[in-house]
Amino acid sequence: MKKRIIAERYAGALLAVAKKGGETERLLDEMLFLKKLLVENPTLKRFLESPHITQEEKVKLIRKSLSPVLARTSINFLLLLGKKYRLSYLSEIVEEYQRLYDAEMAIQRTDVITVYPLDDTVTEALRNRIERLLKKDVKLYCYVDHRILGGVIIKTPNLIIDGSIRRQLRDLSQAIAALKV
Repeated sequence: MKKRIIAERYAGALLAVAKKGGETERLLDEMLFLKKLLVENPTLKRFLESPHITQEEKVKLIRKSLSPVLARTSINFLLLLGKKYRLSYLSEIVEEYQRLYDAEMAIQRTDVITVYPLDDTVTEALRNRIERLLKKDVKLYCYVDHRILGGVIIKTPNLIIDGSIRRQLRDLSQAIAALKV
């Protein structure tokens, strides 16, 4: 609960600053880059989140290593998070910023789960079909899950379409179990 509240406040403030400066998309790209950087470099994540390392050392690292690759707004945001001891919430803040950005741009996040990875033409055709169905722009996030056995599961915040073989087999099993012999 606390993480979500903190993420909402900081992401909302960052989006307001980004809108004012006309840099919402660039900041989204930079925040996603930072999130990926922390996932790929757990040592850096531990360094930034450690209470045993002084704020001055963290600020020095942020300025020295990230200033060449990030815009001033992103650097200032990171420095603010460091000053307020909120760097450990960066992943949650980035996720919330992305959610707010998508809402602002009227983009519907849609998860697609299949047994095998989809190629680009199938992904594009599926995206177009979902956009027609939802009457919204869609951003697809494709995942592979062998447990569904086959078919596809499409999830949006308001709708789940489960066309998986696993669900069909479960429904069949329940129908057979309900039969009175």
